[in-house]
Amino acid sequence: MILQKIKHTKHKKSAFIITAILLIFTIITIMEAIIEPAGYIRPDYSKTDISTILENNTISEENYKELFYQTGLGKTAIDEILKDKDSGIAKILKFQEIFFKENNISCESIGIITSQESIVNAEGKIMYGFNLAPYENGYVLITKATHSLGWRHGHAAIITDAEKGETLEAVILGSDTILQNINKWRTYPSFIMLKLKDTSSETLNEIANFAKNNLIDIPYGLTIGLTSNKNPDPKSIKSTQCSHLAWYPFMQFGYDVDSDGSWLVTPKDIANSDLFEVVQIYGVDPNEIWP
Repeated sequence: MILQKIKHTKHKKSAFIITAILLIFTIITIMEAIIEPAGYIRPDYSKTDISTILENNTISEENYKELFYQTGLGKTAIDEILKDKDSGIAKILKFQEIFFKENNISCESIGIITSQESIVNAEGKIMYGFNLAPYENGYVLITKATHSLGWRHGHAAIITDAEKGETLEAVILGSDTILQNINKWRTYPSFIMLKLKDTSSETLNEIANFAKNNLIDIPYGLTIGLTSNKNPDPKSIKSTQCSHLAWYPFMQFGYDVDSDGSWLVTPKDIANSDLFEVVQIYGVDPNEIWP
């Protein structure tokens, strides 16, 4: 009789554990499905004729805002592209065409718990979905395309060599920080390019060079800031993660681009920093870059 009770208790515990695991798995699956559409936003407003604005010798702040909503290009990008007026207008009109284009999106696993969305062609192969605005050393890149267990945490990087199209990134748990080609960012269905406001190219070069000289081959770590100092001496930094890697070099020059100041720096925190201006967005709501 006692043995039967023990067996019955064990069966109940096993059934409870299995039910709990299935419930957790179901909840995570539902959360992943809920956040999936938020990875890419196509404009829900009409495309307008912006050629007249581009042909003007001067552009008002109101017109810059309209161009941003129509092309995803910020003031810095517009001004840079229009330095060559004739070819610049054509380029910006192309940005507008692509900004309103509808894409096919695929989501695939890139880790044990992490998934990533990509732009794909009709055959399901990953492709470039948009053109990049002019960029410089020290610009920060952000996407919302990665998510884990129902949390859309995104991914971040810093441009370390604009001429080579080189970025520094902490890609995924289990790998060290590495240099990557910037064109990979053109496959993401959501994209944000940021630049420090009112900052010289010289300062941005110094920040980029610091990152390249001090932050390559650093192990990926999710607990940086929790179990260790968030802002250690460069010689003693033991681990990092993608947004911490983008935040850290700016912090060494006195720019805290973590908008909420918590122990964990996220791509969303950086995207919402008042210290940055938006150079370009794609697949992101111009009203709220990352609400």
